[in-house]
Amino acid sequence: MWAPPRHARILQVLHNPRYAGAFVYGRTRGRPRPGGVSQIKVGMAEWRFVIPDMHPGYIDWERFKAKQQRLADNAQAYRMQRHAGPVREGSALLQGRVLCGLCGGRMGVHYSQEHGQPVPTYICQETATRRGGKVCQSVPGKVVDPAVGALLVELMTPMTLEVTLAVQRELEARAAEPDTLRRQHIERTRHDAELARRRYMKVDPDNRLVADTLEAEWNEKLRLHTDVLEDYERRAPEEAAALDAETQQRVRDLAEQFPRIWSDPRVDMRERKRIFRLLVADVTLVKAETITANVRLSGGATRTLTLDRPLPIAQIRKLKPELVAEVDRLLDRHCDREIADIFNERGLRTWEGKPFNLKKIGFIRGAYNLSSRRQRLRDCGMLTTQEVAERFAIAETTVHQWGRQGLITKVYSDNLNRGLWDIPHDLEIVKGRPGRNAVPARRTSITVPSTEQDSF
Repeated sequence: MWAPPRHARILQVLHNPRYAGAFVYGRTRGRPRPGGVSQIKVGMAEWRFVIPDMHPGYIDWERFKAKQQRLADNAQAYRMQRHAGPVREGSALLQGRVLCGLCGGRMGVHYSQEHGQPVPTYICQETATRRGGKVCQSVPGKVVDPAVGALLVELMTPMTLEVTLAVQRELEARAAEPDTLRRQHIERTRHDAELARRRYMKVDPDNRLVADTLEAEWNEKLRLHTDVLEDYERRAPEEAAALDAETQQRVRDLAEQFPRIWSDPRVDMRERKRIFRLLVADVTLVKAETITANVRLSGGATRTLTLDRPLPIAQIRKLKPELVAEVDRLLDRHCDREIADIFNERGLRTWEGKPFNLKKIGFIRGAYNLSSRRQRLRDCGMLTTQEVAERFAIAETTVHQWGRQGLITKVYSDNLNRGLWDIPHDLEIVKGRPGRNAVPARRTSITVPSTEQDSF
């Protein structure tokens, strides 16, 4: 009965060189232990005998070695040999490619929530994990990731790639010179082997000593020619890095499309990380007064970025002095809600990037002991409706009626039509008389009588 293969069986197939058509001896090694010998697996570099292409395989030997390297890179085990690890979910662009500039260990990634979004932090905890020490350093990813991404966009420009292509063409021209020399060497060895063959063919068969010597010389020349030819054929694919015109045009097109592809929000973060790993070998971080990021590109070139450390949250939340002074100035003529509307019209935002509101302005007043709009009107001598009624010995409804008639002025302290009355000290109002012969109330000023006597 057929059953789906288990995980262990799949790993056995992936790691077995038999499926690549190779014969291998020495994949395990015995290690003495109390009571017997235990078998341990060894790496590919320590296999004793490796004979590729012994029989037809499902894949070739080069592809098998590439898959072994990928399996080793993507291993989840706790090992010192592990370098990058697989591309994982999350917004950390440098995941698997970041090194600690203090101890040289690989830094991990921790995520935290900030404004409802996951924010990465690169933490070096090799010493803490392996030797029980302290964490070397932690670097905020929200500072490093955008800077490294901007560096890649800057490097992948048409001008930069044109320079790269020019250097590539120069290297190709220089590489053609040793290639010509190697071809000439192959031709010389072939010619020497042909001369040895001719000398052997002309010898007298009865002279066995001379024939054996010429045959050995011929075999040696053939072996030398074969070795030189195999060495050339092995190096030729590695050194054949010439770019034709079509490939160069595709590289130029990539330079024009790369910034758009990199900044496209529809591109999955895993794909962006894979692009990053093709271009960058590793990034070394050092956090001091500033953050230093040493970026080592895949070609061996390096770039150094110096970044400012993010401000502490207490300093970020602290209001700017000019903003507090502006609130204090506007409170002389506007209420809290009106001030919030003025700030929003100017495009000002809180430290969280949100618009101002009534509650936020009230918090600023309380935090910096600013008098409210109503208190400032009271300090100017303005009266409430009850106080105006007591002063003129009238009802509160009459106070509102006088306000509608324009005899007295009401100054609003908020946007809910609540306010105080601005009554000058020298103002006197003559009450009216209701009825058939009604007389409206009118304003009059209190004049100070003269104390001087009229002179005759």
